Amino acid sequence: MSFIGNVRDFPDNSALGIRSGEKALLVVRRAGQLYVYANRCPHTRETLDPEGGSLASSGGLLIQCQRHAAEFLPDTGECVSGPCQGEALTAIPFTLSGGDIYLD
Repeated sequence: MSFIGNVRDFPDNSALGIRSGEKALLVVRRAGQLYVYANRCPHTRETLDPEGGSLASSGGLLIQCQRHAAEFLPDTGECVSGPCQGEALTAIPFTLSGGDIYLD
């Protein structure tokens, strides 16, 4: 297992890109729930956040790609608007232990 951070590192209603070794990840926290996705847009196969910062839009209700404004549901990664509609972000399995987040 690989440590990627603590829940406190990710504010509620945020979607933040991080790196873990060679992996570009997107850690999403919405309404207290945590989700981890590969930081790769299904449309271009590039990262969602070339400008950095949070990708959460609409008060954290959606994740928005900075490249093409595609929008994704935080809890499933499904694209609901934009050029990759119907596709989804790739979920990454993780374990939460005492507030620490580890990749499985």
